[in-house]
Amino acid sequence: MPLFYYKVAREDGSVLTKEVEADSEDLLRRQLEESGYLVLQLRKRKAIGLGLSGLRRKQTSEEFLVFNQELLVLIRAGLPIVQCLDILMERTPNESYKTALTDVKNEIKGGKAMSDAMAGHLEYFSELYCNSLRAGERTGNLPEVIERFISYQKRLLAVKRQLLNALTYPVFLIFATTAVLVVLLTYVVPSFSEIYAGFQAQLPLPTVILINTTRFIREYLLIFIVVMALLVFLFRYWIHTEKGRNAVDGYILNLPLVGKLVRGYFISTMTRTLATILAGGIPMLQALDMVARSITNKVISSNLRYALERVRGGMSLAGALDETGMMPEMSIRMIEVGEATGSLEVMLNDISNFYEEEVNLRLQRLTNLIEPVIMLCMGVVVGGIVIVMYMPIFELAGTVK
Repeated sequence: MPLFYYKVAREDGSVLTKEVEADSEDLLRRQLEESGYLVLQLRKRKAIGLGLSGLRRKQTSEEFLVFNQELLVLIRAGLPIVQCLDILMERTPNESYKTALTDVKNEIKGGKAMSDAMAGHLEYFSELYCNSLRAGERTGNLPEVIERFISYQKRLLAVKRQLLNALTYPVFLIFATTAVLVVLLTYVVPSFSEIYAGFQAQLPLPTVILINTTRFIREYLLIFIVVMALLVFLFRYWIHTEKGRNAVDGYILNLPLVGKLVRGYFISTMTRTLATILAGGIPMLQALDMVARSITNKVISSNLRYALERVRGGMSLAGALDETGMMPEMSIRMIEVGEATGSLEVMLNDISNFYEEEVNLRLQRLTNLIEPVIMLCMGVVVGGIVIVMYMPIFELAGTVK
């Protein structure tokens, strides 16, 4: 996500300068203006070098969850918001986050609502979070909104942890296989090639190919690394363009085995987020817009924006999502029943629960399939290299007999 620098004027006349990540300059400008700021300067920062901003430690999802849990306890204890923030500032080890909380506290003292004050620090408080707080402030049920957001965070974190736990062992196997191959190709094969250099007999063709390939890799290793780094740089640049991101996200959704897993994860996240926002009292059109901006897959996000326009034109949510083709018939029918009976939030949560279980099941099956495949490939490659390097010795032993 691109990094932007902005300078804005507050209502009290003070000036605030920040660096934040945003999808686009127009979106960031609109968010700042909706928060009551006068935009004095807004420009995109070039991603050259690390810089001081790149060294700042961002707040993790777990830290933000703890922050909200502590904030909920303090609010329910009857403490004023400013005092709550003072206590939380003392507990956070993140200096940049502490600075942001200080700005939020000062703006609240100046008469701003907490949601509007936090909206000026989008690098720490998402638009979804700020709008949820704003809805809670308007209806007078801020503790309930924060509790609902905490439950939402916990469910998303649980799904992410399941993904990470399932992928840990396969990733370890891949790294182990790579390490073994590096040792074989940089140490073992060259050692054997030096031994075979003194042989008068002609080496088998597979052994010759392996030795020449290893020699080529060692001689041109620096060029190979530079070319790979250049390709990675170009790919990263391309994937950050709109065309590249859409192409990659669409390709991932259509991958065999993995595509259904990724689609299920995003549908689960989308329905859970939409249910949380609607339960907070936010209108449907604004809720769909927020969900579309929170989804990282551009294909699904574009489908949601299309559904938003159809709903804006008077179509039901079920009908609009059905036209996109991104959700199965069962989910569409559940949403349709939820709209008809006034229990849309319940149906959306049920859909999310279903897909969470399905993602977990598919992930376990995929992991159980990947692990033996990686082990088999590792054994074939390593065993093949060893056999090819020992072929001259086997032939020599046969000749002596």
